Amino acid sequence: MDASPGSSSALNTDDEQTALISPTVVAGLKNLGAIISLPLTKLLIANSLKLTLHPDATIAPVPELYAKNAACAKQSEYAVVTLFALGTKHGWDGLQLRQQLEQLNLDAAAVDELSRVYEDSRKDLILRQLQIGHSFPHITDIQWRIVCDVKSSTSDCSTGAACFHINLGHFRQSSGERVTIVEFVCNAEELQSLINRLKEIERHCQQMAVV
Repeated sequence: MDASPGSSSALNTDDEQTALISPTVVAGLKNLGAIISLPLTKLLIANSLKLTLHPDATIAPVPELYAKNAACAKQSEYAVVTLFALGTKHGWDGLQLRQQLEQLNLDAAAVDELSRVYEDSRKDLILRQLQIGHSFPHITDIQWRIVCDVKSSTSDCSTGAACFHINLGHFRQSSGERVTIVEFVCNAEELQSLINRLKEIERHCQQMAVV
C-alpha cells in the first residue's frame, strides 16, 4: 500500500532531523549508560551543560569522569554539548529531543536524563545561543595531543589504537587569553580524512582566486 503524501512528508522531516546528528556524536551518545556507568553518565551530562552555558568560566575538573577511559568520556562530553546546541538551534522541546534520541537506540536511562536536563535548562540554553548569535566562529589556533589506549593492571580491554584530541580556538584581542571553540576526538583515519577535505577546500579557493 502506498504511503499518503502527508505521512511521507513527516517521514522525510524525521529523517532530515536525525541526519543532523553526526556519526561522531551518535557514537559519543551511545557510550552513555553503556561504556560509561549511569552515575557517571549523569555527572557527565551535568558537566557538559555547565560547559555549554558557561564556556568562559573556570569550571572545576571532574577527574572521576576521565579515570577509566578519558577518550571515551571526552567524546561523550563533546556529543552532549553538540546535542544540546543542535536541539536549541532547531527549536526542539524536551519531547522532540527524546524522539530524536529514541531513533538512535541509546540506553533508555541515558535518554531519560538527556531529555530531562535539556528540558529543564532549555530557557538558559536559548538565552546562551542568543548571546552567541549565528555568526561563524573565527579559528586562529589549533592544539592537539595523542592518547593511546593500552592495557593496564586494572583493565584487560584495549584496542591499542591512538586517538587524536584536537582543540580549535582563538585568542581574545583584549586579553590575549585563548578561547576554545570546539574540541573533538578522532582516530588516524578520520584525521587524515579531515586533512584531505581541508586540502580540497584550499585547492578550490585557489582555483576560484585565479578565475
